[in-house]
Amino acid sequence: MTLDAEPTAAASPGVLTRGRGFLGVLAILIAVIAVCAWISLGVGLYLDVERQTRFILAMVAALATEGLFWIVAAWLGVSVFEARLRIWRRLTGQKA
Repeated sequence: MTLDAEPTAAASPGVLTRGRGFLGVLAILIAVIAVCAWISLGVGLYLDVERQTRFILAMVAALATEGLFWIVAAWLGVSVFEARLRIWRRLTGQKA
């Protein structure tokens, strides 16, 4: 009795791109949340809500926007830390 082991197939391209689809959907969802948060802040400012409510609306809008930036950076595959290092070196005139 012998076991016929089939050779294992290489990972399909779909396996590597599956995470990007999730990040894309997450980016769109957070973009909608961020836009709604900024609209809510604008409405709150227009209606002259209390200071505590304005603060909460501003924090939600800021955090949603920050989350959006990080999700889009992960989705695009941008290495944020390397980009910041390049910008800092360019500003300070240092060689790489």
